Amino acid sequence: MLDSFKPTLNFLLRFIIIYGVGSLLYSLYIAHYDPKPDGVTELVAKQMAWTMNAFGQNVELYEVETDPYVGVMYNETQSVSIFEGCNGLAVMILFAAFVVAFRGANNMAALWFIPLGFFFIHLFNILRLALLIVINFYYTSAFHFYHKFVFTGIIYAFVLLLWIWWVQIQKQNPATASTTEDN
Repeated sequence: MLDSFKPTLNFLLRFIIIYGVGSLLYSLYIAHYDPKPDGVTELVAKQMAWTMNAFGQNVELYEVETDPYVGVMYNETQSVSIFEGCNGLAVMILFAAFVVAFRGANNMAALWFIPLGFFFIHLFNILRLALLIVINFYYTSAFHFYHKFVFTGIIYAFVLLLWIWWVQIQKQNPATASTTEDN
C-alpha cells in the first residue's frame, strides 16, 4: 500500500527540502543586510520607480540608514515602504521548489523554465508594486486590503498557472515521462 503513495511522498520530501534550504538561505541573505534594505529589494524598488516614471508618474526613492526598507514618495505627497517581503524572492523560491521537486531527475527543461518563471514573477511583482503605490495614493483606506489579500491571491494564482504550464511541459516531453511518473 505504501508503494502507491511513494511518488507523492518523494515529491513532498523533495519539495520540503528544496523550499526549506531556499528559505534558510534567503533568511541568511536578509539577515546579512539588517538593518538596511537588501540589494534585491533596492533593485526591485529602483526598477518599479523607473517603470512608473517612464509612464509619467512622479516617483522618488529614499532610504533611511537605520530601517530595512526603501521609501517611495509618490507625487511628492504619499510615502510607501518597500520591505524585503516585497522583492518577490520568497515567491520565486516557492516556484522553483515545485518545479525542481516535480521534474524528477536530470530534466534539462528546468534550466530554462525556472529563469523564465523568475522573469515573469519579477515583472508581475514590479507591476504589483506600482499598482499598490497608485492604490495607496487614490484609495488609501483600501491599501491594506489590496496589499494583504487581492495582490497576494493574484500572485499566488499566477504562480499556480506557471506550475500548471510546467506540468503540461512535463506531459509533452516523452524523455521526462518516466521521471514525472516516479514523482
